[in-house]
Amino acid sequence: MVLGADRILSMIRQGVLVEDHVTGQAMRKPLIEHLEKDQVDGIEGTTVDLRLGAIYKPVGSARLLRNSRVTPEIEKLMDSTTTPDGIFLVKPGEYLLFQTMEQVNLPEELFGYLRPRTTLIRSGIPLETAFISPNYQGRLTVGMKHQGTADVEIQMGFRILCIAFFPIDGKAVPYRGVWQGDRVSTNGEEERPF
Repeated sequence: MVLGADRILSMIRQGVLVEDHVTGQAMRKPLIEHLEKDQVDGIEGTTVDLRLGAIYKPVGSARLLRNSRVTPEIEKLMDSTTTPDGIFLVKPGEYLLFQTMEQVNLPEELFGYLRPRTTLIRSGIPLETAFISPNYQGRLTVGMKHQGTADVEIQMGFRILCIAFFPIDGKAVPYRGVWQGDRVSTNGEEERPF
């Protein structure tokens, strides 16, 4: 059962209880932070739109072993904090990482499900997304490979994703992984354990 717009709005306005990943203390935060008024007013059905906040390019190699992990070094290509109206030209075949402007704060009883907006799909840019685990707090990073045949211009703040929230039946194990927060990559450094 997916949460409806009324429940989402309540959790944005009143906040949800989450475990601080640094102190372990319970604290109240909005379900989604950094939303604009038109995003809140524009909630349709059961999803909230999320905007493009930064673009990164993986530039190094990866090493993904059972007992160690090295994800590629990354290069930040554009960020909404330094170029809020910036327009980026995506070339056919290019692989990039898109990060949202918004931060989500999932309580232990919810998980999130991301899907790309259909405008991107229709432009040849599907996004690779994942579930968002209970207690994850941070911006969301997704992969993008331009599968079309022509350049696509995309502007910072363009709505790229929609998110739906699902209640968990039973007790979930809260997320405590290394991707907590705004982290995009290990940036070429080895990590163990993970």
